[in-house]
Amino acid sequence: MKKHRIYYLDMLRIIATLAVIIIHVSSQSLFYLKNVHTFIWQSLNFWDSMSRWSVPVFVMISGALFLDPSRLIKIKTLFTKNIWRIVCATIFWHIFYALYTFIFESHSLSVAIKLIIRGYSHLWFLHMIIGLYLLVPLLRKITENTRLTRYFLILAAIFSIIIPTFFGVYRSIVHYQIIPAIVKSIMRSLINLNNSFYFSFTLYFSTYFVAGYYLNHIEINKVWQLIIYLLAILGFVVTFVGTNYLSLRFNKRILPFYDYMSLNVALSSVGVFAFFKELSKKINWNKNSKAVTCMTALSTLTFGIYLIHFLFVRVGARDFHMFKLMPNTFFAVPIISVIIFIISAIIAYIIHQIPWFRNHIM
Repeated sequence: MKKHRIYYLDMLRIIATLAVIIIHVSSQSLFYLKNVHTFIWQSLNFWDSMSRWSVPVFVMISGALFLDPSRLIKIKTLFTKNIWRIVCATIFWHIFYALYTFIFESHSLSVAIKLIIRGYSHLWFLHMIIGLYLLVPLLRKITENTRLTRYFLILAAIFSIIIPTFFGVYRSIVHYQIIPAIVKSIMRSLINLNNSFYFSFTLYFSTYFVAGYYLNHIEINKVWQLIIYLLAILGFVVTFVGTNYLSLRFNKRILPFYDYMSLNVALSSVGVFAFFKELSKKINWNKNSKAVTCMTALSTLTFGIYLIHFLFVRVGARDFHMFKLMPNTFFAVPIISVIIFIISAIIAYIIHQIPWFRNHIM
């Protein structure tokens, strides 16, 4: 049975890819060199904070597709097609970026070897996706039952998002804030108690993986839409204002609210996903065939754009000194990010014309 294309997932892929580039452009050397009290750092923090939802949404898109019980996914196909493709891409891009840093950034051979093994910066996403794909047969048994799915998400919200957010903020400030000894003792005990549960199945990105399926599967009424959007706005505000407040107070970058598993990022991620799902319902896709063709074509390039873009981020930062050419970082970050997105899309399109590369490394 042929499945209808879910157009809002294409929209999300494109905008999430741009948001990832914004994160990486924002987090170049200026972010770490500039005083947190400067406008430059504040604007970089703003763009980074507004884009943290991107990676969770990528995972939610995959969950919406891979965990749908109506889609036939055989374990053999999962390994020979989906996982094998990511493994090939992982090996290729590990080597590519290792050679790049060795040749053009003058890193030592030992650093290059380490990068071949562990991967360059943004390639951690590939390792995480492989892990999630391995869980697909198990998680699909859960998503076959709506009550089990909700139960999973409740556990995940508690153990994967709420509790880690609380402890994450505490760990970030405990070394800079005078805290009574008894409070420190209680917190250490709570942390040890939490760790002693050894509760891992619903932790980390499997939360977003299942949430993507669930949000794609259910109908969200108007009241819940409003609640989700308000919570998403709250999430964005907490990410930016919370990071800003803690960093200014301790005169140091304090970044627990940047964590992809933080409650604030989870709220904004769910809001973005739900917003585009509902927006898609108001668009007559049949009357916009040319736009749909362009959008779906660009959507198929997003994985390649993600893999390639960091090369141009580094070249822009190191060789072109992008923030010297555009010193107002508030405007520079989105402009530079769009330019890198376009360049990466062109390169990804060219590479896509080679069948082996299209099927194995992108």
